[in-house]
Formats: sequence, C-alpha cells, structure tokens
Amino acid sequence: MDPTNPPPTTNPTPPTAEPGNGRTAHAGVDQARAIARAVDRNARKTTELNEQVRRLGADVARLVALVTTPPLIPAPAPAGEHPAASEPTRLAGDGPGDSHGDDDLHPDGPGAAEQDGEPVVWSWLLVSDPEVAVTVLADLVEWLDRVYLRFPGAELGACWLWHPHVIEELLWLRRAHAEAYDPETGSWLRVGDWHDRQRPGVVRRVREVLGKCDLSLHAPGRPHGHAPAVAPLVAHAARIAQQWATASACPEPTAAQLTEAGEYAAVLHRRAR
Repeated sequence: MDPTNPPPTTNPTPPTAEPGNGRTAHAGVDQARAIARAVDRNARKTTELNEQVRRLGADVARLVALVTTPPLIPAPAPAGEHPAASEPTRLAGDGPGDSHGDDDLHPDGPGAAEQDGEPVVWSWLLVSDPEVAVTVLADLVEWLDRVYLRFPGAELGACWLWHPHVIEELLWLRRAHAEAYDPETGSWLRVGDWHDRQRPGVVRRVREVLGKCDLSLHAPGRPHGHAPAVAPLVAHAARIAQQWATASACPEPTAAQLTEAGEYAAVLHRRAR
C-alpha cells in the first residue's frame, strides 16, 4: 500500500435511532395526541348527531299527532251545507243530552249543559267529577300546545297545573278562542278582540303568578304547600246577614271577632313571607 496515496474512504452507515431517542419519542407523543384529538372530535360529532336524531324523532312524533288529531277549530262549512258536520269539538257536558257531570259544571243541574243551543259557561274551580276534570284538562293541554304556546312570551312555568286559578284563566281563553272562530257565530271583530285584549291579558296575569313560583315551592312546608285560603270569620255570617236584612247595617265587631281577625291576619303574614 502506498502511504502517499491512501485508499478512498467510504461514507459510514448512519447510526440507527435507538429506543429512547428523544426525537423519536417526541414524534410518538405528538402522534398519540393527534389520535386522541381525532377520537374526541368524533365523539363530539356522534353526540351532536344523536341529539339531532332525538330532536327529529320528537318533531316527527309531534307532527304525526297534529296530522292525526281532529282540528280544534274546523273550517267553515261550504255554502249551502249544514255546518253541523263541522262543529268544534265539544267538552264533556257541552252537548245536548250529555248530562254527565252537569251538576258539577252548572248550578242548574242535569239538562242545563246547553241553553237555546249555546253552551253555558262554567268554572274549573267548581268541577267535582273526576272524569269531567280529566276530559276538560286533556282538551286544554291539546289547545295549549296547538294555539296558546305558539305565541311568543306565552311560556308556562312548570307548576302551572298546581295553580287552579291559572287553569281557570286558560280555560276561559280557550273557550273564547273557540267562540271567536266559531263557523256560525264567530267574527273577525271577536278574533281581533281575542288577539288584542283577551290573550295578552291572560298571558300577563299568568306570567305574574308563575314567574315568581316554582314547583318546589308547592312541597309541604314551603310557601305554597298549604291548603287554599278560606273565607275568614264565616261562623258569624248568619248573624251579620240577619242584621243586614233587618237594619241595613252590620253589627259592631266583638272582642272575640277582633281576636279571630288578628289571628287570621298573622297567618296571612306568615304565608306571604
């Protein structure tokens, strides 16, 4: 070998990355994080898709119910055709010959559900027949879903069924709506009155009550978890009625009556707190 002319050197083989090399480990961590982020994105998309499917199912069910349920307010009968076939759905006790529950709905007793072909008015607060109450409330719930709650600002608090006077208001509005759109007796003037005066008035009063309440407040021991208020000092009604009828004046309150009135006022104060 000529020492003055050494053989050409060859490029050595680059060292292979060994386990534990910092750069290789870092690349593996980045890849794992990318996979984790992809899995998380897919999970979120799956959750959102499931929620959309659930909402779609609820919308379809509601649509089917609306399509298969007879209209609350039927279309006017064609000219020359008797409108009896398209009468609005009547509540229990509204039709002639249907005296079931009439004693509960109207003080005139059986047979008084209709006078001169027109349904008489009645009060939810006076209903005592369970079957009538269930029928009336089911009709109201359907109407709320199809009419009342379609208007903005008409949402009901969760405890609305626990307020009988709220049900009374809504039942009145429901019947006023039916009368305004009645094919025979309804008119655009009555429809306008329902929209401009009756509906906004009920919405305002109902929201004032339910906006300050919650279902938990109806539990025992809570502000609304007690029996309804009763008229105070009723034991003295007969004496007052007799004196009013004979002298057109009320008797002076006795010491016992004043004490009873004070106790009643204290109960009202405790309930109001």
